[in-house]
Amino acid sequence: LQLLFGGLLANPSTITPVLRRLRWINPVSYAYAALIQNEFRGMEFECQPDSQCYSNGDQVIETYTMGRFSIGENVAFQILLAAVFFAAGYAMLCWKIKPKYIWI
Repeated sequence: LQLLFGGLLANPSTITPVLRRLRWINPVSYAYAALIQNEFRGMEFECQPDSQCYSNGDQVIETYTMGRFSIGENVAFQILLAAVFFAAGYAMLCWKIKPKYIWI
């Protein structure tokens, strides 16, 4: 499910608008966007005259809508999401697992 909404299997602009919001809490989407930018930014491609292709890497990034944030911002969002998920997990464990008896 994370790969579907992360942009790896489907272009985020083609997903239903209601489900498209899941992209913002998905760490895979930030990692994939950073990877796409790292690989394609500044690349130039040679196209055959009779073929349909991208002439540079910025067109690829724009087509897959992965250029909204920079690589550093994507990494920062991943760290922030990890901290939020860890804090939420810790809070749920502390809330769920309370000692029933204290043996002192």
